Amino acid sequence: MNKQMSALLQQMNVQLPSTEDVPPKNVDPPILVDVDRSVLLKHEYERSRHIKVTDFPDRTGFECFVNHIHFPFTGTRESLISCLNYAFALRHSLANKEGRSFQEIISIAEAECTVRFHQLRPGENWIAEDLERYGSEAILLL
Repeated sequence: MNKQMSALLQQMNVQLPSTEDVPPKNVDPPILVDVDRSVLLKHEYERSRHIKVTDFPDRTGFECFVNHIHFPFTGTRESLISCLNYAFALRHSLANKEGRSFQEIISIAEAECTVRFHQLRPGENWIAEDLERYGSEAILLL
């Protein structure tokens, strides 16, 4: 995570769950579909069927475009926890995709929290290695 996210979590007194924790009970697990070697959020895929992998430089860019959900961020602890609960529910859904590794990206800027993910592939990156470059965003990678 970058310094902005660390400060936000500390300010809101929010601790991230461990990887062994069960998924949040108050969040429906996201439904995932496998489409042409990509794992996609079913609802977002259905809304984006007109978008093709060939519209992007790589499959990671395609997945990040399709696989993103926006949540309101009101600056409250509750809105932060709501966004993180979705991200950890998604993490548990992705864990069922054996033999594949994924990266989740949680970004908070202004009044919005965005959760997106992509499968990890050699030679493909969606986010900069130096998270401090995102000066106006709080970033957390799972």
